Amino acid sequence: MEILVWAAQGVCVVLVASFLLLVCIPRLHTPVRAYLRPLAIHEVENGLEVVVAAQKWQSPWLTHLFTKSSHSVSVSFYASFLPMLFWLGLPELGRNLVFLMTLALYVGNAIKDLVSSPRPLGLSYGTQRLRFLGASDEEVQLNAKEYGLPSSHTLNTLCLNFMVVWYLYDRQLIATGTAALLYCLVFLWVLWIAASRLYLGLHTPVDLLAGALAGMAVLVTFIAVEGHLASWVLSGPWAVLHAALASLVLLRLHPRPLAHTPSYQFSTAFMGAMFGIVVGVAAIAPHAHQPAVQLAHLWTGSGGRLMGSRALWALRRLCLGFGVVVLLKEGSHAVLLVLLPQLYRFFPLSIRRLWQPPVHNLAKLHPGKQQQQQQQQQHNGQQHNGQQHNGQHTAHESHQNGCHSGTEQAQQQQQRHDGMRLRTRQGRATAAATAAAEAEAVAVAAAAAAPMNPLLADLPHNARGLPWDVDVTCRFFSYSAIGVAVAGVVPHMLEALHW
Repeated sequence: MEILVWAAQGVCVVLVASFLLLVCIPRLHTPVRAYLRPLAIHEVENGLEVVVAAQKWQSPWLTHLFTKSSHSVSVSFYASFLPMLFWLGLPELGRNLVFLMTLALYVGNAIKDLVSSPRPLGLSYGTQRLRFLGASDEEVQLNAKEYGLPSSHTLNTLCLNFMVVWYLYDRQLIATGTAALLYCLVFLWVLWIAASRLYLGLHTPVDLLAGALAGMAVLVTFIAVEGHLASWVLSGPWAVLHAALASLVLLRLHPRPLAHTPSYQFSTAFMGAMFGIVVGVAAIAPHAHQPAVQLAHLWTGSGGRLMGSRALWALRRLCLGFGVVVLLKEGSHAVLLVLLPQLYRFFPLSIRRLWQPPVHNLAKLHPGKQQQQQQQQQHNGQQHNGQQHNGQHTAHESHQNGCHSGTEQAQQQQQRHDGMRLRTRQGRATAAATAAAEAEAVAVAAAAAAPMNPLLADLPHNARGLPWDVDVTCRFFSYSAIGVAVAGVVPHMLEALHW
């Protein structure tokens, strides 16, 4: 049995390492996409029937339940759940989860942008159009704009929850029977999240399967190296240098999608948080992250009581911690927005253009012009893959020739699909989503109309008119400030206050 475990770990480590090596060789990205993308689109088409069947069970309460469940895989959830582990007695678990989720998000987002497989949103199967159910603001503005394969919700849910149970059992904080029960519950929860993505119309079965397989590979790989990672992060300043180099290389070589998606921003944010955690642990408060600092130690000692109430003890730690996090995050963001444009003036444009992904320049293209150009592109050069299944009539032929089209055409195709998504939203969700989209369009139009520094005209800009390299760097270091606060500043303050 032990041999099988070692073999499984070896296979997963090789798979994850091979993929990261592929990411580091940009020349291979295009041929790999040219091979995998048609296969993925074919499987997406085959899975439309399953999505239609799932949406036949539509009901208001089920839509609401699935939508709320999906929030367990969101920036707001991670930002509230992970810091609590650091401050309430499980800093080692919190640190491991940050590292694991950074790897999981990077692998998942890199696969998304490498394969560029479309979501089923706005497509038709036979005479029935697939609907986008439960369109919350986060789903509309962020998740729905990413590519579909693999399902990040499935991948991240599997990694996060199984890792928590494994850690608690491995550190002997729960009994064997409790661990077995929790593993079963986690398995059911992963199935529930996967079903929600299918029902809401955001994924097809191939996306869910890819997410589950990628999640298992990442999870097993992380467990295999977890002990070495703990020694590394506690080794001191060298860990900070290694983390900085790894972040720079992986973000620079992240696959470039056919059209702009938020995936790269997600990877940048979590990579920044990971770097901040390393700085906080290795350089500021390494003593607060030794394995001996555990839940039982803090909650049973004299320091765990405030007027006889452990709840108040926890509450004051959380209030202080989140207050410091908000202060450092917002403060660093404001300072960086002022300093970075001045600092980058000393860098040649050839260096500044290297940041991924210079395939979009949202500040230069007015929304009206985008719409006009995309309508023209709908009639040019569309290819059909020659395969239809059971009377399927899909709306993404343009996706099939995206590997051979220019970057601008791919961007316009993605925007056309975004338009389809907006038209499928109904009820109160429709009004909220449309209002948010209109506000974003106004911001883009204002940025496009604003005067741009002619010296920076060749640089890609975000929708707010900010140079892309400034946007990426600001995002990375503002989230690094969160990590430093969570793992370094707050533990020092709690220790000084004897809390």
